[in-house]
Amino acid sequence: MAAHALYAPGETMKLILLLAPCILALWVPLYNSVPPALLGVPFFFWFQLVLIPVSALAIFAADRIWND
Repeated sequence: MAAHALYAPGETMKLILLLAPCILALWVPLYNSVPPALLGVPFFFWFQLVLIPVSALAIFAADRIWND
């Protein structure tokens, strides 16, 4: 019986790309602060707003890996 890798090389990168934004969004102590305000908007809010396009790009990249 041959030993098989848990994930193929592309599968591992895809998994990382899909999990990273989820982990960042759920790790609230990372961004639960006010001080680095951007145009008067507290860090807590603008980090979440920045995370939306970052998540979209990660999903797009994972999809491109899937289709290759």
